[in-house]
Amino acid sequence: MSSSYTYSAYGLTLRLPFPCPPLTPIDFSETPDVTVTYGSVPKKLDRFEATNDNFKLGCRWQTSPGRFLLLGGLSSGRFLVEDGKEVTVELNSQASVELVVYHFLHPVLAAILRQRGLLILHGSTCVTPQGAVVIVGLSGMGKSTTIAALLDRGCPMLADDVTALHLRSNDSCVEVLPGVPQLSLLRDAAQGLGLNVEVLQSSSLRRGKAVMFFSNNLKVKPVPLRTIYLLKYFSGDTLQIVSLTGAVKFAALQDSIYGPLLPQEHPNVFSLISIITKQVKLFCIKRPEGKWTVKEIVEVILDG
Repeated sequence: MSSSYTYSAYGLTLRLPFPCPPLTPIDFSETPDVTVTYGSVPKKLDRFEATNDNFKLGCRWQTSPGRFLLLGGLSSGRFLVEDGKEVTVELNSQASVELVVYHFLHPVLAAILRQRGLLILHGSTCVTPQGAVVIVGLSGMGKSTTIAALLDRGCPMLADDVTALHLRSNDSCVEVLPGVPQLSLLRDAAQGLGLNVEVLQSSSLRRGKAVMFFSNNLKVKPVPLRTIYLLKYFSGDTLQIVSLTGAVKFAALQDSIYGPLLPQEHPNVFSLISIITKQVKLFCIKRPEGKWTVKEIVEVILDG
């Protein structure tokens, strides 16, 4: 019998045929929410409604309602996600375990969550005394660094890079689901936070990010979402905080969605975005380019 590993993430029980150290292992003998198996995966979908031939880390993907195909390249393999419940993996002969795990934890897991009806933001989340805050923005804006600084101030982490939102059934409150207890940081950012990079686990996969570490301070239950902060660089000299409202706020949320969004998914997603627009504050933090402002940003968030 082949080995299997059972983990918990985003409120789901995942059963994998390969070890995935960043995930939280659990003992679970019943049918899991998501089953991952090795098998034959097609090189393309018969029909697809969206595709991308220039995905980071050399990946390409195709997607249609209820199906997501990730082509991970020679050093990984192919992943087929179906209905948010089943994932088939076909590894290439040169597959790197590190890259396979990375692909599963990012585009594949995000596809699983999307297919299960969750809103997925490309953002990092932790819990402040005021509630859960999500940090969004383009790659390199400092999302993970800000979360690491908040962790250092005693704020529990919920997710890094892939943030999943849902509506609480009893009162339609927007909640953030606990994700993967891992952070990856730029080496100079880690040093700027006072971390000893020599004892942290290195990663060669994240572009520009050389250090990865795991947080022991992870919230294990969903937390109501209170505020979203959009990080941007600008040419000024001092930090600027702008409250976004109306159509600008709605557009900023749309721009922060992780991965492809099919027309069939628009009604549910836009409905949730509309609720977030009404319930949740969204601030744009404009940070001076080339200046270390993490401590100032953290103070803004904690005072929020």
